[in-house]
Amino acid sequence: MPKFCLSEAFSDSCMEYADAENLLLQACNCFEHETISHYIFENAIRHPERHAYEWYDPGMDQVEFITYGGLITQIAALGSELYRLGFKGKTIALIGKASYPWILFFLAALCGDMVALPLDPDLDGEALAKRLRHCRVSLVVTESENTLSKVEIEGSQRLYFKDTSQMLRSGNTLLRAHRGDWPGTLIREKKPCLMVFTSGTGGGMKAAVLRQENLTVERYVWRDLLNSKDKSLLTYPLNHIAGIGHLRGTLLTGSTTFLSGGLRELLAELNYVRPAILFLVPAQTTLLYEILNGCTVEEGRKRLGGNLKGIVNKGAPLPEKMRELFALYGIEVVSEYGLTECCGGVTASCVRDGRLWSKPGSVGVVIEGLDVSIDCPDECGIGEIMIMGQNVFDGYFEDESQTRTILYDGVIHTGDLGYLDEERFLYIVGRKKNIIISASGENIIPEELETELYRIPRVKECLVYEKDGEVAARIYTGTADAMENERLKGVLRSINRSLPVYKKIKQFELSSEPLLKTGSGKIRRNG
Repeated sequence: MPKFCLSEAFSDSCMEYADAENLLLQACNCFEHETISHYIFENAIRHPERHAYEWYDPGMDQVEFITYGGLITQIAALGSELYRLGFKGKTIALIGKASYPWILFFLAALCGDMVALPLDPDLDGEALAKRLRHCRVSLVVTESENTLSKVEIEGSQRLYFKDTSQMLRSGNTLLRAHRGDWPGTLIREKKPCLMVFTSGTGGGMKAAVLRQENLTVERYVWRDLLNSKDKSLLTYPLNHIAGIGHLRGTLLTGSTTFLSGGLRELLAELNYVRPAILFLVPAQTTLLYEILNGCTVEEGRKRLGGNLKGIVNKGAPLPEKMRELFALYGIEVVSEYGLTECCGGVTASCVRDGRLWSKPGSVGVVIEGLDVSIDCPDECGIGEIMIMGQNVFDGYFEDESQTRTILYDGVIHTGDLGYLDEERFLYIVGRKKNIIISASGENIIPEELETELYRIPRVKECLVYEKDGEVAARIYTGTADAMENERLKGVLRSINRSLPVYKKIKQFELSSEPLLKTGSGKIRRNG
């Protein structure tokens, strides 16, 4: 990381827009209250000089920033230029790593009459092309010609993120001459503005269509987690709903976001940003766990910036031993539950006495205003989790059959199994589709057995599944030492003796290599 001197981004094209107050008035009149645009422009009115985004520019060897005042003028300029080029009402695909130009194109689409489609830059050419065709993309914005060579799609135009400064200059000229019609028309709460690809509950390629109001449902949650003077570190990929969630959460609070350059820079970034709360996926939380393991309390806290008090884990639940280790360093780790079809958020953590808090074993409390229920609960209250409310999506893009597999009369059938307590805290026990039915007809939830296995110190990762009609487990130990593995097998046999006959794990596969993961760090169950 750099010397950490600050320089405002795109200084040659930062707006000296002569009629900024008029721009604000025009824009605010074009956004209904429950739109992300409303909150961005509200922040610009309240604290125009506050940094909206910071990031390290290796070419300049310094941290660059953009203020909220600069952000709205650049959104207006880029939006005006996109309108001039004919992309009003069109879908714009963004293919690249997290960067300020990526965010600027994303927000210009959300604040105008356009639809943003973030895509994973690591997808191969065929997968990218298939997604672009399916969503009828009119414009593809990418980082390099190498990416463009993979996505030759008839009817779509191309731009690079490096074109951002030139487009801002052109858009600013339009604004000064009052020739741009951005945003021009009312941006309504019900307007579709975002598509995000997800495997959903049934696998396959599906693009969830999200509305403006979906992006603001967590506004009160984020205001509890971050105040407007906080600075947070954005580590999620922006093609994932968790990354988009963090992005909109900081905009709702008017706080500052530092854009992470990746895992290699994470420790240096932590010591610069010094966040009080980190928002991570399981793979990132596991990395910090490994960094802390063996450190003294003082050394460990210093390595993580010295100010860290909580980690919000998005995705798969973490083993209890991880939570216990972080607690030794004064860091509370909580898990939250969400899915792309609900714009990411269903539950949230609490803040008590200035610290992050959640009930042990839960994935947080149901967000205010959402209706979460348990379908056909058993004697323990466990059943399928159902969701209804402002965050529920419209459906999958031009895929009515897949939509019907999850959405009925505005209610999402998640396929996740869990239960609620009397205070509306939610507990996840597994996936409906993962249930193993024993030869005697009993239901076995593999995630419950995985929780038991994770209590063993030498088990780093594990996966319980059905194999040849029996319960099997694949375990990552991190070692190929035969004696160590034999001792572990002894511990596994002792756990087996405490289990009912139908739950006993009959086959164990020990591995010195990590298990296969999804892009968000979840262990793959299908391979």
